[in-house]
Formats: sequence, structure tokens, C-alpha cells
Amino acid sequence: MKKTALFALFMFLMNIVSTVNAQEDNEANTLLGSGASINTENLGFFVAPAYGITSMDESGASLFTLRGGLSIKDKISLGAYFNTSLNEIYPESETVTGVYMDYWSVGGFAEYTLFSKKVVHFTFPLYIGYGEVQMDNEIGETGLGEANFFQVEPSALLEVNLHKNIRFNIGAGYRFVGQMDYRNFDQSDISGLTGHIGLKFGLFK
Repeated sequence: MKKTALFALFMFLMNIVSTVNAQEDNEANTLLGSGASINTENLGFFVAPAYGITSMDESGASLFTLRGGLSIKDKISLGAYFNTSLNEIYPESETVTGVYMDYWSVGGFAEYTLFSKKVVHFTFPLYIGYGEVQMDNEIGETGLGEANFFQVEPSALLEVNLHKNIRFNIGAGYRFVGQMDYRNFDQSDISGLTGHIGLKFGLFK
């Protein structure tokens, strides 16, 4: 029985070797043949900085977002992002004087683009990530702790092809913040509408 199994295994391996050797010499040898190769002709990439305006607990906030990713046929894009507050945010509910709030989030995004070859078209990024808020002062950390949360932000942008490698976009998104409780506010005070304006630099194909 063992000899039969060994013989069958030997014949199987010989068949694989024969298949590999039979492949064309001008392409890489693979077990699955040329159909297993990855087509990169429709694969592009980009980096997109953006400026945002929003409100958190009745206080205005300026945001900077940097994202980058890969695009497939200039329709579906996947990547990562980082988002942080630029100004000192003063929550309406905060009772301690001389402190302000910092905000940041990091995560991934998926984006669908319609009619990308048209001069003016639409794109719809969906951000999913982890966020944090913390109270600071002019010296640094105040010892008032921090709060972490899960957040999702669907967005809609109007995009303009300025150049084959540069795009301008403007639009808005809504930030949904998961369960959190920090100081005198909760997730309902951090969730909200954000206006976006930005650029996208890349190889679009």
C-alpha cells in the first residue's frame, strides 16, 4: 500500500515538473500557468491632501487630511488616511479654563469614482478608522485623560481634472462616531458634517 502511494506521489510530481517545463521559455514559470499573472495595466496610485471645516461640541475645527492609495481602472480605490485638527478646539461644554481639545483619526478608505475621464466628475470616499480626542494646554498634556472611538465617514466630492496627474475636489462628508464619553460630551457632540476641499496627485489609469 505504501509503495502504491509513493508511486502515485512520484507520478504526480513528475506530471507537475513536465507541466512546468512545457511552459514557454519567454515567460516566468508558474504552477498555474500564465493565467495566474497579475495585470497591472489598469493599476494606478495617488496621494491626496485636503483641508476640512467642521464643528465639535459647538466649536469650529479645521482639519488636515492626508490619504494615499491604489486605484483600479480609475474607478475603485483603496488606501489609508490620517486626519488631524489644525486649530485649538474649545468645546462648549468644557468647564476648565485654559484648555483646548486636540483631535485625530487614522484608518483606511474605499472610494468609488464615476466618469473619471470627464473633466468634471464625482467620487465617493468612505473612511473607516480609529479616532482620539484629548485636552491639552499651552504647556502640553493636562492630565485630563483622553477618549478613543471608532468612526465612519461617508463623503461625496465633485472632482475636476486639472491635469492628467492632478485633480481638484470639493464636497462634504458626515462623521459618525461610535460610543464614547469624555469630559462633558459624548459621541453625538463629536459626530457631524465636514466640508472638504483638496487635491489629488497621482497616476490615474
